[in-house]
Amino acid sequence: MTVIKNFNHPVSSLSLQFLRFGYGLTTTIVVIRYFYFGWIHTYLVQPTFFFKHFGLEWIPNIPSTFTYLLFFILLLTSIGILLGYFVRINLLIFTIGFTWFHFIDATIYLNHYYLISILGFLLWLSPISKYDTPLIGIQNWIHTPIPIAKLWIVAFRLQIGLVYFFGGLAKLQPDWMWEALPLKLWLYQSEGKLPWLDPILGLPVTAYVFSWIGILFDLSIPFLLSIRRFRLYAWSLVLLFHSFTSFLFPIGVFPIVMSLSSLVFFPPNWPKQVWNRFLKQNDHKIQLEDDENEMPSNSRLFPIEWILIVFLLFQILIPFRHLIYPGQVIWTEEGIKFSWQVMVADKVGEALFFVQGKSIDPRNELTEYQYRMMVIQPEHLIQYAKHIQSKAAIETGQSGLPVYVQSHVSLNGKQARPLFSPDLDLTKIEINFLPLKGLIR
Repeated sequence: MTVIKNFNHPVSSLSLQFLRFGYGLTTTIVVIRYFYFGWIHTYLVQPTFFFKHFGLEWIPNIPSTFTYLLFFILLLTSIGILLGYFVRINLLIFTIGFTWFHFIDATIYLNHYYLISILGFLLWLSPISKYDTPLIGIQNWIHTPIPIAKLWIVAFRLQIGLVYFFGGLAKLQPDWMWEALPLKLWLYQSEGKLPWLDPILGLPVTAYVFSWIGILFDLSIPFLLSIRRFRLYAWSLVLLFHSFTSFLFPIGVFPIVMSLSSLVFFPPNWPKQVWNRFLKQNDHKIQLEDDENEMPSNSRLFPIEWILIVFLLFQILIPFRHLIYPGQVIWTEEGIKFSWQVMVADKVGEALFFVQGKSIDPRNELTEYQYRMMVIQPEHLIQYAKHIQSKAAIETGQSGLPVYVQSHVSLNGKQARPLFSPDLDLTKIEINFLPLKGLIR
């Protein structure tokens, strides 16, 4: 019970308020990038077929006429989150809308998009969403922070720590540790991005050194950030690491998300300490509002806190699910999503389908990006085979026609090999929680 009382101890909400500010800034950048680069059309309007996550097939597609309106709503709500107005409703609308668009097509899945959905949900669930904290009135709310239970700070620290830790565990596999793959390939492809470092990046030993630095960084940084004496140095490493990788590799806003989110490991009142130091004010003890006296001091958790705990338990367990499947996870892709398997493999391939002896090139229907993502993921090949079967039934009037695939996939630059036997009818394979039948492991 003492643990629960400690979790219920009131602390400053400033750390989470700043996280909310960083969340609004990051999501605004994400949405603007979709407008600027034309990705709304590329990923959501242009495709005529969408791949689905197992268990999430019920998520409806966005009507093309509504797509741009959705992103305009996402832009308005993300700006609202950033500025601190109507925080709760903006967080709710943005999180639902962003998760909807991200889960419409499984080929556009990105780990940091998944993290954005999680953080949006946790921020909405947390007590800070109840209060508007306008950015223009920062001086007012930074000096009178709303008290919250320590449990919420711990929850966000745990969630961010899990991303790093499971990312490190995912690298504990032979290709990464002993062959420096795929980092060796990526460093070669990044030649010229940092010309003054090219002589070093081109050395064979560099890929091995960076591979092991990546493992050590991911596995240790959550713990270093949790230790007071190492925290500032650890966060400096976070900035250095993510800045360096963002220059070399096309990883979008992931470095921004992690750099800002990791600030939650600092004391809950760190924004006030920085504010006072910057303005040369006396760094006196924070005086919380009268709400502090209303914080629970007993050993009871409220229902919303039980929801939080159950959610975090799922976040701990889900990344381990790939262990129940045979074979190398970066090859089979079974259990790889929602597990923080961040940048651990480089896969390229090609696929050609056959029905009634007639070859079908999926590139005639899919976008270039969908094709590249489909050919390397067994579940997507099966989904598309069943799609071909449905189209063939309409065209020929014959249902249940077998569909075959000739696929070749190269993992981390190695010799390409098939995911399925070319004489296997993919439409007979069921996608469920069990290992995929017929998958060449």
